[in-house]
Amino acid sequence: MSLRKHLLLLAGLVTLTIAVVQPTRPHANLEILTHRAGDSAPQQVHAAIDLGVLAVSVLVTWSRQLAR
Repeated sequence: MSLRKHLLLLAGLVTLTIAVVQPTRPHANLEILTHRAGDSAPQQVHAAIDLGVLAVSVLVTWSRQLAR
């Protein structure tokens, strides 16, 4: 093999190693649960925002009985 092919193979192995070993990025998770325990059909809104460095997941749940 030529030197160029060896360098390409080495670069591919290094890239694969970095992709496998890289730890999961930190993320934020916020959940707000405000439904009553006896409510069999709570209303829900779920939103997620991922900015690359910061991820926010919001789950808002409320009881139909509380909405009245």
